[in-house]
Amino acid sequence: MRKAFHKTALSAIRYGERFTTIFVRLVSKHGIKMTAAVAVPRKLLELMYTLYKTNKAYDKDFLTKEGAGSE
Repeated sequence: MRKAFHKTALSAIRYGERFTTIFVRLVSKHGIKMTAAVAVPRKLLELMYTLYKTNKAYDKDFLTKEGAGSE
């Protein structure tokens, strides 16, 4: 399972804007790419668990909608 999420995380880092931002932030903070590459699958698992528990579909624009509503 760890290998599957590692490959998924690498894809998310490459193509997902949200996860690229997380990766870059962590690399700039620690300077270790592998640590950041391990943190991204954890974020993916947290996201999957939250979507499962709330029974909602993934919305890639969720954060921008939430940010716009709080102003």
